[in-house]
Parts: sequence; C-alpha cells; structure tokens
Amino acid sequence: MPVVNIIGGALLLTLGRKIFWFFVAASGFYAGFELESRYLDIKPEWVALLIAVAIGLVGALLAYYFQKLVIGAAGFFAGAFIASRLVSYLGTRVQGWDWLLILIGGVVGIILMFAIFEWALIILSSLAGSILIVEGLGLTGLVETIAAVLLFVVGLVFQSELDRRYGSRKRASR
Repeated sequence: MPVVNIIGGALLLTLGRKIFWFFVAASGFYAGFELESRYLDIKPEWVALLIAVAIGLVGALLAYYFQKLVIGAAGFFAGAFIASRLVSYLGTRVQGWDWLLILIGGVVGIILMFAIFEWALIILSSLAGSILIVEGLGLTGLVETIAAVLLFVVGLVFQSELDRRYGSRKRASR
C-alpha cells in the first residue's frame, strides 16, 4: 500500500481542509484498517481492505449529508490514527493499554475539531498526510522524523495560505 499511502497522504497534506469529505473518508479508511490489522487480525488482507474502504465510503457519504456528526467522527478517527502511529513511533509499549492512548487521541481529535474546526482540520490533515507519506516512502529513524516534521510544516503553511487566499476572495466578493 505504499503508493496509496503516498497519494492519500499528499492529498491530505495539501487539500485536507478544502476537501473535507476526502479527509473524513481517508481518516475512516486508515483508522479502520489500522484497528482491524492491529486488534481484529482479519484474514485475508483483502477483506480487511474491503472493510476499511467501506468505512471510508460511509464516512464520505455521512460527511456530505450530516456534516456536524461527521466532524466529530473525523476528529475521532484522525486523532485515533495519529495516536496509534505516535505510540508505535515512540516505541512505547503500555502492556495492553495502548488502546487507551489511541482512544484518548480520538477524544482529543473530537475536541479539537469542534473547538477550532478550521485549524484542527488543517493540523490533523497535515499531520495524517505527513505520516502517510513517510510510511509510504519507507523511511526510518531520524530521517523519518525529520521528513515527517518538514512535511507537516509544509502542509500547515500550504493549507493556511490556500485558506487565506480563498477566504480573502470569498470575503471580497460579499
């Protein structure tokens, strides 16, 4: 799945704020696949991928029709995915309690999405995008960390600039 991770990560990194439904779909897909592969051990892998795709599609449809509900769900899935990756990057094993850290990450994602929606969407999509790209490229160690941080910053700057330009045109046309 490296190519899928790189393409999905690049779209999240650059356009996660602008294409909210994709952010929701991608968050649902990657969080669902992560949780399935880590805790449910569904075999064969194509079945796990099919379930993850279904979760992503349902998320995209819900985002279109029930935006407020999906904002919370997207925050949870993105927060859970990011927390699961950070737990594995930090190499911490909490002796079976890592699920609690992932759950806490999901709750933090929900809170961020409702408290500061625009910036939370930019931050969460940039962070998720940078993680996916780094994983897709197969980077490890210090190079992985440096690349993830640089991509995260690029995503923040790119999306905030895109939002500023789009927002100023939108305000000027009123």
